[in-house]
Amino acid sequence: MSLFSFGNDNLFLGVDIGDSSLKMVELKKKNRKMLLSNYAFSENVSEVNFTKIEDVNYLAKAISKVRSDAGIKAKKVTASLPTFAVFSSIINLSNVDRKNIALAINEEARKVVPLPLEDMILDWKIIPDETGNIPTKGNMRVFLTGSPKKLVRKYIDVFKQAKLDLVSLETETFSLVRSLIGDDKSTVMIVEIGANSTDIFVVKESIPVLNRSLVVCASTVTKVLAEKLGMTYAQAEQFKFDLSVTLGGDDAEELPKLIAKTLEPIVTEIQYVLDFFHSHHEGEVEKIVLSGGGAMLLNLAEYFSKRLNKKVIIGDSWNRVSYPEELKPVLSEVGAKLAVAVGLAMREMES
Repeated sequence: MSLFSFGNDNLFLGVDIGDSSLKMVELKKKNRKMLLSNYAFSENVSEVNFTKIEDVNYLAKAISKVRSDAGIKAKKVTASLPTFAVFSSIINLSNVDRKNIALAINEEARKVVPLPLEDMILDWKIIPDETGNIPTKGNMRVFLTGSPKKLVRKYIDVFKQAKLDLVSLETETFSLVRSLIGDDKSTVMIVEIGANSTDIFVVKESIPVLNRSLVVCASTVTKVLAEKLGMTYAQAEQFKFDLSVTLGGDDAEELPKLIAKTLEPIVTEIQYVLDFFHSHHEGEVEKIVLSGGGAMLLNLAEYFSKRLNKKVIIGDSWNRVSYPEELKPVLSEVGAKLAVAVGLAMREMES
């Protein structure tokens, strides 16, 4: 059931297609405010990997079921492209103007894109110069992304079969920047701890300038707990949740040794990215924003902050969204895992 009663024409739906989950957020724009209309998520609904499955019919039915069960009415959809499937790079152009920028970008793209350009859909964004302005000629830096045409066609077919209007596709990174950072031009690191991977991005002036991925993630912790404590996977998930609820007070900056040891590769990788950025770019990362379902594990933000000597916070994906005050406790619990879907729903509302 929708949180507010709206007509369908001005509703926008973000659909985050994860490895083993589907997450949806429905927003309504009223004047200059974004209002939460509805949300839904379904995790571990099957053993199928949604981001890699070629069965368009199966994925379309799964999307339709989650949407229908939640009572979501929006028809206009922005969906996520998996980070691992999208190529991105910052390229430098010399002595160009707006008339020939597309040609110049294509020429540079052939040097860096690993697949034939004929098989890719390219998109780009000119990076502001030192004064904060968008250059129109001369030397410029461009953030380039490339998506395989085969993947894009698949998603078009999926949403057509689900009887939804797919208005745009974008990578998870930009959705996270939109929902968690917004207009903040400071240099921020986003650490997205998902079910099957952890993605680390450094974002400078709203542009992801550096990214890394590793396989240690939320499910890694669950599997280790299940193995060491003799539990089923489901029992370990519940134990992890219960521990997150009860741990606090004097233990706010500590993690049980078993969990801390499991998460050590993430700490090491974050430190590596911080050091690399410091040595190759001007400025420092000002803060680290945690996102994804794994971000809610225990007192992870406090633990990371202590280990890395850096300000670490849980990202607030509802920061620019209005919703009934009584829902705040529930939305605070699910906000980290819905951050991509929130950013996707915002995309067309801000254009």
